[in-house]
Amino acid sequence: MSGAARISRRALALLGLGVAGAASVPAAARPRRAGKLALEDRAGIEDLFTRYLWAYDCSDEDEFMSLFTADALVVGKGNAYRDRAAILGWFRNLIAMREREGDDIWMHEAGQFRFVPAGPGCIVYAYATHFNANTAKATRGVRSLGYFTCECVHEGGAWKFRRFSISTWDRNLVPWKKPLPWAGL
Repeated sequence: MSGAARISRRALALLGLGVAGAASVPAAARPRRAGKLALEDRAGIEDLFTRYLWAYDCSDEDEFMSLFTADALVVGKGNAYRDRAAILGWFRNLIAMREREGDDIWMHEAGQFRFVPAGPGCIVYAYATHFNANTAKATRGVRSLGYFTCECVHEGGAWKFRRFSISTWDRNLVPWKKPLPWAGL
């Protein structure tokens, strides 16, 4: 190998052990590269959203509340819900709305995630689609389109929502160029 650096087999083997060792370190213990979020963390946050959707659509209060930190803030249609009792009241109101409207099914979907590392956690933007069905009226459709803006933090070995907002769709400006929904509250 003229002009090229030579790497011994031993150095190559040790390099492989170093890479394997780094991969075995939990994501929470690994230093985060500026502007990047580990794939394990991305998957954990997507799982947090999945748990939120299932808890909401299946009316599971305990599961729903387990997804929020003790100091969580929810912003829904401009209203701030600042503690666990208020967040539970917001959830119960949404379930009651479904019942009043006579829908058999409300199903939610989140996708098109954008992760922006911020402090100890991450700001997450995602599409929010809300489907509904009413057997008595023989109707099925899309009830609403919007987007989530959430601050997610790692707490007690799991990702949780510290700040949570859902907004109606706005085709004129991407959400990450807007003030955070909880700014100034």
